[in-house]
Amino acid sequence: MSYGVSVMSLDFTRLSGKGQVVIPSEMRKRMKLKEGTRFVMLGLGDTIVLRKIGLSRERFRLKQLLSKSREEAMKVGFSQEEIDKLVEASRKVTA
Repeated sequence: MSYGVSVMSLDFTRLSGKGQVVIPSEMRKRMKLKEGTRFVMLGLGDTIVLRKIGLSRERFRLKQLLSKSREEAMKVGFSQEEIDKLVEASRKVTA
């Protein structure tokens, strides 16, 4: 059965006493994984699958718009505290 995914590399790692697994540096570099990268984990029998979770295009675009809006608000004299309060208020309205 093919899932349209090619195997990029094979490496070995081990589970730490704290339940942590190290992803080898070469694989992290190739897959552009950074600290804080989020994953979804799926257990299939004796197999564990990790899949990187990225921001959806919509969320990415919203983050860009929010950043631009913050910049513009500061240019016209809003303080960071005022901007944070406005953002929080808008989140409550849409929740």
